[in-house]
Amino acid sequence: MSIVIKAISAGDTLPLRHKILWPGYPVEHSMLDGDETAMHFGGFLEEKLICVASLFRDGQAVRLRKFATDANFQGLGFGSLMLQHLLKVAQDLDAEVFWFDARETAVPFYKRLGFSIDGNRFFKGAIPYFRMSQSLTQKP
Repeated sequence: MSIVIKAISAGDTLPLRHKILWPGYPVEHSMLDGDETAMHFGGFLEEKLICVASLFRDGQAVRLRKFATDANFQGLGFGSLMLQHLLKVAQDLDAEVFWFDARETAVPFYKRLGFSIDGNRFFKGAIPYFRMSQSLTQKP
């Protein structure tokens, strides 16, 4: 099985964002300030949207937000493929750092892909998070 990753609209991300990340809240909770100017990506498996992610540019940094994979497709490598694609997009933008706030439960996944924790645990509501990042600059 191969995933096809392509640009999508912010509105196209909302159903999956909401279903996976914040199902107990109104769908508006999954909307972000800046969605209208961010880059949004969808991972499709045989025309079915199974993974979404959004990138926000801030100077030399690119921030990943609202990264979600359909629960029926988690643990199969599709999220890793999406993340590799997003890192390439950030590199093509000449970004120096790629960062995000990761739910504590997802930290092992991100560590396997080369991301490091920056700082201490913090909470968004009752959910524990860590800020994580990866440098995109080559060391001489």
